[in-house]
Amino acid sequence: MTARVGRRYGLPFLLYRYRRRTGIAAGVLICILFLIISQQFVWVVRIEGNERIDSQVLYQALEEMGVRRGTRKGAIDEREIARALPVAVDGLAWAALNIQGTTATLLVHERTDPPPKIDTNVPANVVAAADGQIVRMEVTDGRAAAKIGDAVHTGDIIVSGIIEDRWGMTHLLRANARVFARVPQTLEARVPLVLEEPVPTGRIVKRRYLELAGVRLPLFIYSGLEGDYKLERVTSQPKAGPIDLPFCVTRETYIFYELQKEQLGQQAALRLAQRQLEALERETWDQDAVKKRDVSASVENGELVLRGDYIVEMDIARQVEIPVTQYSQEKDEKKPARAGGY
Repeated sequence: MTARVGRRYGLPFLLYRYRRRTGIAAGVLICILFLIISQQFVWVVRIEGNERIDSQVLYQALEEMGVRRGTRKGAIDEREIARALPVAVDGLAWAALNIQGTTATLLVHERTDPPPKIDTNVPANVVAAADGQIVRMEVTDGRAAAKIGDAVHTGDIIVSGIIEDRWGMTHLLRANARVFARVPQTLEARVPLVLEEPVPTGRIVKRRYLELAGVRLPLFIYSGLEGDYKLERVTSQPKAGPIDLPFCVTRETYIFYELQKEQLGQQAALRLAQRQLEALERETWDQDAVKKRDVSASVENGELVLRGDYIVEMDIARQVEIPVTQYSQEKDEKKPARAGGY
């Protein structure tokens, strides 16, 4: 019995079989070199920690400092960027740039501004911030110039910071008080009686782009887009195992639609307006603050208008610094005339 080799498996046999095809070996070598070299560049930039500051502002600041896709990692000074970024972007307390692999991650912490400092040594009056009728007063400093039940207008002095002692001497202080008044307020909700609804036509166009070193290359044959559409864009970065490949693929989906007019009945419009008005009320005041509520509906220029008139109890106290002219005028009015006429 003679043993014969039916088929050979393994890398040595595979290399021997293709030993004359130098193009394959060159291609594999170039691919390996490309992957090794690409690891020396930044291909992904991420931002974490921002809430109020727009990410685009931070991306723009990083680009101006030389941090973008395709930047060589050795050319990035992480400490210098961490020092300069809070100076360049208003609202940052500190920043840190970490580079791991081909990903640069910017960690930021936004600055919390302290409340404005109030100089308590500056004399001030408490005036009305809105028209209303006073229902409760809590005066801690100053002389009350109004009482419960009085109707006041915006700017009227409620608590004066100019007081006179029992010897007739005038003193200036910073008046402080909480003044609760019932204030008339108005809110409106408007709902059009003819709505334009987007209805999909069924036409969908998909396009792909290859993004490499800041260059966007289309992977399709260009044709114009006519009509109304909604754009959905998704960008992903392919990986070869744990290694991020140095390019991104962007998929764009264009969903076409037509606008169709729909007549909305007054009852349906009224229900929508009621929900909108209730949401406005919750956003504007506490529920317990509303003491009176009158709602009326009307149709104006093709819209159903739901108007709410309210009486709301709120603190209308506002501190206003005392002008020197006001103090001098009040002092002259209180100055007694001398017997000799001077």
